[in-house]
Amino acid sequence: MQFFAAGSSVRGPAHVEQGLPNQDSILLRGHRGGWMAAACDGLGSCEFSHVGSAAACDSLRQVLSRGCIDSTASVSAALHQEWFQKIRPYAVRDVATTCLWASVAADGLCRLGQIGDGLVLYRSAGRLFQLTPNRLGFGNQTLALWDEYKEQHWHHVDIVLSQPGDGILLMTDGVSEDIVPDMLQDFFSAVYRSVAQRGRRAGRQWLNNELQNWSTPMHGDDKSIVAIFRSD
Repeated sequence: MQFFAAGSSVRGPAHVEQGLPNQDSILLRGHRGGWMAAACDGLGSCEFSHVGSAAACDSLRQVLSRGCIDSTASVSAALHQEWFQKIRPYAVRDVATTCLWASVAADGLCRLGQIGDGLVLYRSAGRLFQLTPNRLGFGNQTLALWDEYKEQHWHHVDIVLSQPGDGILLMTDGVSEDIVPDMLQDFFSAVYRSVAQRGRRAGRQWLNNELQNWSTPMHGDDKSIVAIFRSD
């Protein structure tokens, strides 16, 4: 089974203007014939949120590299434990971050997890689904990695990428908040076609250009997206 993948993360206009770092971090790495991926968004209210988001991506890499994971929820639990160790000596309140993650095995089995905002889309058996629930509360309220792992704060699903065109998209809210629900299918298909035509390196460049020239020019937030698709 073959896959193709691409990902990009860019600073939002507001952070460029203020000279602040990108608070998002992404992970996209081949792993045992499949892929591991994450898109994490450090909370804007946290002084060192970019540290927290980078630590979350690296924590997923280490957890999946060790293997021996019993369930999808256990990946998130192990990720949280690893992250809590990595952020020292920072206080949790200074580095909190959302986390969207994916693990795609060589046989097409895909595990997905999410805490906080952003959007996880996946297509399995040719049908598009959304892991992310409809958002509740005020616009600036979100769950995040914190000082204690609580499974009820996470959303998980196991799927199979069973046919060509099946795949996953992980997006931080700098991207997802600008996509109306009726356009999710078209957006997924557009990313699939564009990445499929270009391959990983050119696909990343295409994604980077799209994010840098985002269609909502006054949207100041950082923007990140990671895509993995089955190709054969």
